[in-house]
Amino acid sequence: MDKMTDDELRAFREQKVAELKHRAYEVRSEQVADGAIYPRIFFCTVYYTPKESGFTAERGFDATPITVPGLHGRKYPRAFLLAVKKEGFGRINEAVDGRNYIRWMGDRRYAFADEPVGRRGEVLVPRRSCAISSRNKFLRQHALLKIKSQTVNEETGSDEWFVCDTGAAVHPLQIDLYWGEDEPRGAIGRQRARPRGTWMEYAFEVEVTAKR
Repeated sequence: MDKMTDDELRAFREQKVAELKHRAYEVRSEQVADGAIYPRIFFCTVYYTPKESGFTAERGFDATPITVPGLHGRKYPRAFLLAVKKEGFGRINEAVDGRNYIRWMGDRRYAFADEPVGRRGEVLVPRRSCAISSRNKFLRQHALLKIKSQTVNEETGSDEWFVCDTGAAVHPLQIDLYWGEDEPRGAIGRQRARPRGTWMEYAFEVEVTAKR
């Protein structure tokens, strides 16, 4: 997928998601002693906490310092604030009143925060926490998932994940895996939404066991 253009990847994603939606209507989960196995109807992506340190003009980002409602006049790079809006939280270079993060509050407002948290205030754990859609018909919040996927397992080093977050843009068949704190891979196209530490963008047709 790294060799695909943004448009090619978008088309490929739409095709694969359509296939998964069709399969989800046809297959049934397999009930096992410790939970249920869902055979290859989900796909995984990665989200992260962007670090202000990576959003520099030298790297090609719009580093224009601006302030926004909720930050009490303190200024941050424009590109960094846009990344925080997309990802939910961001790590700042210098703490403010002991707080090392800012978060997107919605309605054009930000706020300083102690740490990145999920839907009900659980602290997000790198390579452990994950988010699902509120429209997911198969999985639930606080479920423990075992994900079988060569891409996920090799890129993240983990196969067990805890559902403790939701995302407004998360697809009903998507599992968004929390990578942790990182700088963005680059300033061009989709690289802006990718952490530097992994090449993973999508893992399709993953097998998921939701444990009881």
